[in-house]
Order: sequence, then C-alpha cells, then structure tokens
Amino acid sequence: MKKIVLLSILSIILFSCGEKKPTENSSVTGNITNLAEGSKVYLDYLTPAKIFTKDSATIDDEGNYSFNYQIESLGYYRLRINNQNFINLILTTGEKPTINGDGNDLMDTYTIEGSPQSSQLKEFNLAIKADFMLQDSLNKVYQANKNDPQLFVEIQKASIMSENRLKVYYMNLIDKNPGSLISLAAVQQLDPKVYAEEFKKVDEALAETMPETPYYRVFHQKVESMKELFVGDMAPDFSMPDMYGNTLSLSSLRGKVVLVDFWASWCKPCRAENPNVVKAYNEYHQKGFDVLSVSLDGMPQQQNPKKAWLNAIQKDGLAWENHVSELKGWESSVVGLYGIEAIPFTLLVDKDGKIVGKNLRGQDLEKKLAQLFE
Repeated sequence: MKKIVLLSILSIILFSCGEKKPTENSSVTGNITNLAEGSKVYLDYLTPAKIFTKDSATIDDEGNYSFNYQIESLGYYRLRINNQNFINLILTTGEKPTINGDGNDLMDTYTIEGSPQSSQLKEFNLAIKADFMLQDSLNKVYQANKNDPQLFVEIQKASIMSENRLKVYYMNLIDKNPGSLISLAAVQQLDPKVYAEEFKKVDEALAETMPETPYYRVFHQKVESMKELFVGDMAPDFSMPDMYGNTLSLSSLRGKVVLVDFWASWCKPCRAENPNVVKAYNEYHQKGFDVLSVSLDGMPQQQNPKKAWLNAIQKDGLAWENHVSELKGWESSVVGLYGIEAIPFTLLVDKDGKIVGKNLRGQDLEKKLAQLFE
C-alpha cells in the first residue's frame, strides 16, 4: 500500500437491501447495514495536501443515506464512517453512484454502481491486496523454513512472479489511459528510477487532461525532482521536533545505517509494517542500524494528533529514540522535500547519508541489512 488512494484494501459482498428513492438533489446514495439510525457518514474530497469534508448524511431506520453535495470536479473522494472505516473513490462531475456496504467493515464489503472509475479503483486495490496476501504467506513460509535453500529459491520465484504480474497490470492501466487518476495511482506504485519513461508519460498526459488540478501539480513537481530520490544520491537533510520538542536532524545520525520511515498513527498499512521494522531494529541495532520515524500525524480530523502519535509509538513497541513530527499531516515540510505521495514510504540511508534502498519492507529490508552488515 503506497499512495493516498491506496490506504483502503477492498473485497466484494452483495446486499439485497431495500433503498429509498433518492431525490433530484442527491448525488452519492446507498445503504449501509449495521449502523444505528441517526449515525453520520461523510463525503470527503482528497487533495495531496488536505482532506475537505464536502457533505454529511444521516443513516435512516433502514440503513439508507443520501448526500446532496453535487460532484463539482473530477477527483479523489472518500465515503467515510470514521477515520478508520472508509473507502476511496474517483468521482467526476455529474456522477450519482450507489454505494452499499456493511458499517462494521466498509472497506472489505462495499459494492458500487454508477462510477466507472471508482469501480476501476476498486479492482486496482483488489489486485494490490492479492499480491500483499501472497507475499505475506510466502514470507511466513520462509520464516518457518530458513534452513531449506531449495524452498527459498522456490519462494523467491513465486514472489517475483507475483510482483511482475502486478507491474504488468500497472503498465496496462498506464498504456490505456495515461491521463487518468487511476494511471496516476498506478505509476506511483513503480520505481521511478526503473520506470522513468512511464512517469514522464503520465506527467505529460495529465498536463493535457487536468493541468489545473492539485494532483497534476504535485505529481509534476515529483517528476521534476525525482533524481533527488535515486539510489546512490544523498538523502535530503531535514530537521524536526522530536517527542520532547527537541530538534533532531537526519544528518545527526551520520555514521549509522538509518531507515527513514515516513508513517502515521492513522495509516493502517504503516501500523501493519511496524512489526517488521521492530524486528529489523532488534536484530541489527547493535551492528550500527537505527530508525528515524517521521510521523505525518496532524490531519484535520485528528482531535489530539500528538496523543495518537505517542500512543501508537508505545502500542507498536517502536523502541528507538528517533521519533519526529511537525504534526501537520500532509502539510509537513518533508512531503514536498521527498515527493511523498503516500505512506508508508521508507528510505534506507548508509553511513555517509547516501540512499541505498527505497521502500524496502519485511524480507527485502532484512536481506539488504544483512548485505550491508554481514
């Protein structure tokens, strides 16, 4: 899970609920089971920097809801019950989709009609979920059979084949419609150093289809500055306040191999990855490995972002000392500096401050650390 549209992992369930006929002013409508009558649901508009709540709707006694906000422009949206239970959408002017789901787990149960790009986004996330589940299963088999070299080879083959299938899927989306938001989501799953042409292709197409949108402007800036994030380049230095209000810089950790981990307490994929980071830290810290966790907590919907940040550190057992945050969410200074489009996002930096790996997770992170230290 890497980009702002990838924070939801989706599956399918069908519902046979009776629905009230929407009014002429209705836009997004549907039925959500297992929500109490009078509960609120929200329609948010997502930009790379901010989330804007455009409308709210009340669940009636049959689970029906209806938003009156008319979709004003093409963009990323989300239907939200709360900050942990939501789905991402791509909506365009004039669309009036019907979205049904189970309020206990909207992400894994919703169906949608009337928004082709949102349906495509759902398929996109299902493809990512399938690869994630396979990679997780393969990693568990590897962990249980580390002394079997032949099995390790077979696991590697299966892992690479799954990754390659996903890359082909991304490439097909980009080739079919490079100037679309689904292609923007797809290209950001690829390594810009390896797929620089695809980044350029999407950038040029978006300049034609949506030049005035924040999505194009931020992506264009990233394409312009991609060379700063190539393996072998120096990691851009930055300074931020730590948990105690003291200033900590990346350069102050020179002499160590450092994983710069951009995350947030509200990011489910980040929290799911934390045990792997903890494992790597425990195994290699004594050899000179450290972690600099950079939190993007501070979203408008967070009532107490610092408390949520500190609680997540404690709950996930993030034992290293280097925790920093400006508590500004996507307005944090590092977002533009590093061209961050989604989290989790990591950079592995060597003792001299050079980037030696990007988005290394789980088994891949362990392999790279073993290579560097052993």
